[in-house]
Amino acid sequence: MSKTVKRGYSFNDEKEFTGESVNKLYKAERDLYYLLNQGYNIKGASLFVGNHYLLSERQRLALTRAVSTEENIKNRKNKEIKDNLENSIVNIDGFNTIITLEVALSDSLLIKCMDGTIRDLAGLRGTYRIIDKTELAIKLIGEKLEQYKVNKAKFYLDAPVSNSGDLKKKTLKITSLLILIMC
Repeated sequence: MSKTVKRGYSFNDEKEFTGESVNKLYKAERDLYYLLNQGYNIKGASLFVGNHYLLSERQRLALTRAVSTEENIKNRKNKEIKDNLENSIVNIDGFNTIITLEVALSDSLLIKCMDGTIRDLAGLRGTYRIIDKTELAIKLIGEKLEQYKVNKAKFYLDAPVSNSGDLKKKTLKITSLLILIMC
């Protein structure tokens, strides 16, 4: 692959996610968090908050991806794996993990969410294509699994997503540790 692709990049990100825009997003995050914890649904509450702060569509997307209720944050924290991973079997959401790494390798925007996760705004919804950063992303996953001495990894890929078969072949070619399962 010779073409350089910046997965998840938007030219407006430099304006909408720096300086005073970040301060506005933190205020919007606080307000949305409050409304969600009062029982409002995410769609209506984010529309209200987004309109109040005059957020762009991408800023609104970032906000809805970043904010969770207190209960959801506690539930996700309780599911977090903190134990020794040596000789264990790890389940990996293949597309989400690879896409997030591709976005990071593209120097595109990543969001650190309230629940401690890192999410991207790539918005690939059912479509995927291998890019110049895919191979490195897979290698990084493999290296991390080896570092933690994971015995096996079950790598889940959604079969209906375009190019999932190609991604499966590429992953098998790069690392032998992973077991791929199409869902």
